[in-house]
Parts: sequence; structure tokens; C-alpha cells
Amino acid sequence: MTALRLANADLLPFDFASYADNVRQFVNDLSKSNEKTMRGQPPSAAGTGEAQLHPPDLKPVLADIDAFEAAGKKLNESLKRKCASGQIDPELAAELNHGMMQVERNWLNPDGIPGRPWFKHILYGARFTYAHLELPGLTEAVEKQDWATAQQQTKILQRAIRQNTELLKTLNETEIGFRRTTESPSTQ
Repeated sequence: MTALRLANADLLPFDFASYADNVRQFVNDLSKSNEKTMRGQPPSAAGTGEAQLHPPDLKPVLADIDAFEAAGKKLNESLKRKCASGQIDPELAAELNHGMMQVERNWLNPDGIPGRPWFKHILYGARFTYAHLELPGLTEAVEKQDWATAQQQTKILQRAIRQNTELLKTLNETEIGFRRTTESPSTQ
């Protein structure tokens, strides 16, 4: 059924606001399940001349997720209006679909997760037992209290969220800009 829906859709049926909510839940679950590890513990002992390492602060990540969600809601609304208005220009549909697929590609880290470079997705992975794992690089670093890696994985996650937020904003501007150019009389 899903394959038929995708095959017949002018625009890919992504819901980025819902996607943001899922990512927020992953971060909240990580914080909750590792609360004692991430709070109230003394910072890792650092060697001479090294900065003391602390668990990552996930509040900025949550703020970035809020911005991703807002951009997703705005794009969702624009796309709903576009679909409700009738025929969608094939050029616009191709551009929007390409951009929406790029959002998923932006969750990939070419270096993979620490210790397992074959897992490229920063949101979804598997434990060594093949049990599902959300935010695999960050989660495993926090569980090991490897704060340097946790900080690095937090930055990778933030970069991807911010990149996707900007992409959604651009897609929304593309849709709006295209609508304006096609609705106004051409002056040649």
C-alpha cells in the first residue's frame, strides 16, 4: 500500500514536524535513561594540560529540534496548500522531492558511528546485539561516559539538524517563489 502511495504521489509524503518530534523523543529518552550519568557526576579526570570533559548539554540540541519542527510545519502547510490547489508543476515537484530526499541523506555521517563506521545514520542504528538504537553514536558514547566522543557526536547531530532546518526553509521559499512566478503575468 505504501509503495502505491509513493508511486502515485506528486510530492513525497514526508511529515517533517512529526520527524522532529521523533528526534526530540530520542534526545529526551537518552537524557532520561542516562540521567545519573549525565548529571551530578564529577567531570572526567583530565590529564595535565587537558581541559576537563563534561557530559554534553542537550538543551541546544532541543532548541535546534524546535527550529527544525517549525520549519517542517511551515513546509507541510505550504505543501498541503499546493496539493489542494490542483495540478503541481512537474519541475517544482521534482525540485521539492529532491530536496525532501536530501533531508534523509543529511542524517548520514560519512565516517559512521565511532567503532562501527559501517553504520552511517546518526539517528538510527543497531547495537552489537542488533537491537534498535536511536542516536547510536551519541548514546553509546554517553553510556561509556566517553565525553569527548559524546561532545563530537552532539556536534554532528546539531550540524545535521541545522542543515536540515535550512534545507526545509529553502524548500518552502522555493515553493513560494515558484508559486509567485507562475501566478504573475510574464513580462517579456
